[in-house]
Amino acid sequence: MLNPDRIIEKSIDPFPHIIIKDFFDKTFYKKLEEEFPKKSNFAESKNNVGRMHYDTSFGHALYQDILDHSNVYNELHNYIYSDVFIKTFLDLFSNEIDYEIDQNFLKVDVKKLDIDSEPFEVGKIYNKKNFKKNKDSFLFPRLDIGIGEKGYGIKTGGNGIHVDNPQRLISILFYAGGYSEMIGGEHRLWRAVDDQVQIAKEIKPHSNLLIASLQNNISYHDVNPISEIMGTRNAFYMAISCSSPIWKKVKVNDFNLKHNKNRCKLNFFTRVIKKLFT
Repeated sequence: MLNPDRIIEKSIDPFPHIIIKDFFDKTFYKKLEEEFPKKSNFAESKNNVGRMHYDTSFGHALYQDILDHSNVYNELHNYIYSDVFIKTFLDLFSNEIDYEIDQNFLKVDVKKLDIDSEPFEVGKIYNKKNFKKNKDSFLFPRLDIGIGEKGYGIKTGGNGIHVDNPQRLISILFYAGGYSEMIGGEHRLWRAVDDQVQIAKEIKPHSNLLIASLQNNISYHDVNPISEIMGTRNAFYMAISCSSPIWKKVKVNDFNLKHNKNRCKLNFFTRVIKKLFT
C-alpha cells in the first residue's frame, strides 16, 4: 500500500511537522482517487463531521457504505485503524515527542501508553466541551473522508488559526485530488512573535501528499481560504489521539483565547472578570 520510494521532508520550524510526497503506492493511490465518494453521496448523507464542507467518519451510514462497496477503502480503513499506523508516526516524531516530555509540555509519557486501534472517537469531533475523561489513557487513531469547496478555510478547516483539541497528539492531512484548478487551499503553519502570529510556511495541496504535525501547544495552523476551485478538494483527515487530554494547560489570555481556543477555557471567575472589564 505504501510507496517505498516516498519522499519525506521533516522540520521543527515553526513546530514539528513532516511532508511526505507520493505517500501511497501509485496504483493504490489511483484507486483511492477513482473511488473517492462523490459530492452527491455526501450531500445525501444525514451525518456530517463538520471539519470539511462535507465529511464522514466511522459510525456514519455513508462511511459504512463506502467500506461495503470499495476494497481499496477497506484496506485504507484497516491500515489507519491499526497499531502499525500509530507506531509508524510515533517513530517519525520520536525525538520531538521526547523533547515535549522532557520539557513537561506533555502531561504523560505517551510512548508508554497502550494502543487501542479500534474506533474510539466515533462520528463527531471530541473537544473540550464533550470530551469524556477516562481513568485509563490509551492512544487511538481516527479517519475522516471529506471534501472542501469554495470558501473552505473560512468556517471550515478549523475555522481560522488554531491548535487542535487537547487530546490530539499527531494530526495528519492527506490530499486525494478532486479538482483541476484551485486558488487558495494551502495548509499554513504559523509562529507566534510578540503576541502576534506570522506565516512561517505555506504547503500547496498536491495529489498523494501527506502532511503530519505534532500538535503541541504552539502548533498554530490554518487553511488559506479557497477563493476559486474547479471540482472539489478531496482529502482524508487522520489523527493519533489520547483518550484523555495530554497537553499541559495553556494560559488564559486574549492571545490564546483567539488562536488556541481549543485548549484555552475561561472558568467562571475569569468569565465574570472579563465581562466586567470589557
